[in-house]
Amino acid sequence: MPINHRAEAERHLSTAMYKTGDGPNDMPINPAAADFHLRAAQVHATLATSQALVADASAYRAALASWRDIIAHFVAWGLSFAETDEEHAPYLRLAQRLDEAGLNIDNDIDKITPEFGKNPRGMWKPPTVRRAEWAAECAATKPPF
Repeated sequence: MPINHRAEAERHLSTAMYKTGDGPNDMPINPAAADFHLRAAQVHATLATSQALVADASAYRAALASWRDIIAHFVAWGLSFAETDEEHAPYLRLAQRLDEAGLNIDNDIDKITPEFGKNPRGMWKPPTVRRAEWAAECAATKPPF
């Protein structure tokens, strides 16, 4: 079970504040005991800082994964349903700019595109090219009569 170092630091500080010694009515502060608890509090406070950094990194990682999924769905939808080359171009440019930034989402888009009933390989081509290929396929398979 992980230790909450911040809580441990606070507990040691609290103990150090109220540590009493062997004098009459236990009133004088025991410097050795107080020093021990202050040192322990310092160690736990230092470890608490690294715990916070790990938690922050984990939160950033989760946020990045969410953003990546949102952007991939957005681009996949735009590439799949663009009807003109002008509509298609911004989505393609966004994917290319993300590639340049080291955030390649091409595989994510290829996995998402079938959800829209589209062929992942064809979505990267502009709509005019896809229509021309489709027309050529239809002409090749059309009966000659």
